[in-house]
Amino acid sequence: LMNSNIKIAYIVLCHKNAGQINKMIKKLDSKNCDFFLHIDKKSSIEEDIIKNNHIFVLPNDKRIDVKWGDISMIDATVNLMESVFTSKIKYDYIWLISGQDFPLKSSQEIINFLEKNKGKNFIEINKFERENTIKKRYELYFPNWMRSKNFFVRCLKMGYINIALHLGTLLDRKNILNVDFYYGSQWWTLTYECAKEIYDILLKGEYIDYYKGSLVPDESIFQTIYMNSRFKDKYYDKLTYVNWKGQINHPKTFTIEDCDELEKVNYLMARKFDEDFDDKIINKLYDEL
Repeated sequence: LMNSNIKIAYIVLCHKNAGQINKMIKKLDSKNCDFFLHIDKKSSIEEDIIKNNHIFVLPNDKRIDVKWGDISMIDATVNLMESVFTSKIKYDYIWLISGQDFPLKSSQEIINFLEKNKGKNFIEINKFERENTIKKRYELYFPNWMRSKNFFVRCLKMGYINIALHLGTLLDRKNILNVDFYYGSQWWTLTYECAKEIYDILLKGEYIDYYKGSLVPDESIFQTIYMNSRFKDKYYDKLTYVNWKGQINHPKTFTIEDCDELEKVNYLMARKFDEDFDDKIINKLYDEL
């Protein structure tokens, strides 16, 4: 085992299942890691989160009421990044995870991996190849009521997107950012320098203003800024395994039945897990790592 002095800041978006979050933190915890937690404003799990000097919970005035598919997800992430950059600790990596992630490797293996790959950025980036549904999420304007998972609203939304696809660019918003859009998984592992550059660009506000009118901005805003930064020539795939096969709004929630699948994949982390849905898989991973 390497005796690494690499420093990782895990920034965590969470809203439920304190027990599960505590297990995740215990598995990842080491002298090399700190945890910054954003607990959704609607949530009351704060008093159940373990306390130690590696764990920083964002204060109440920095907690956001996060809504699905909405810019509030970015606001919460920005507040997490801010807490890292004002902590005066120079980390090597900032790793965005959710409270429903769980490591597939031990803390030491994760540290060794980042030590070996120091300086690389891990973020999933896809380019929009043609007129497609996902692209329209960012080119069209979406009113707030369209950010609902309600079946009726989803049908209306698909209708709206399909009409827009037929009309070409007629309904598109003006691309005031003047950039090509990219998309990918919300969960990334970036070097301190890279995350800081993205954070500084976000603070200027133009990207936030534009993406306010988009759908699911958390799956595009970081990718788009990344590809318009000096880091764009080099990136590696995300380190978090997510299974979207046959799913629509949410990735698959893993159960004890998925042990084989999780053992076979070559990732450091996976999501999503839910102790209310199946705590056996979480306990198994907890005991084995």
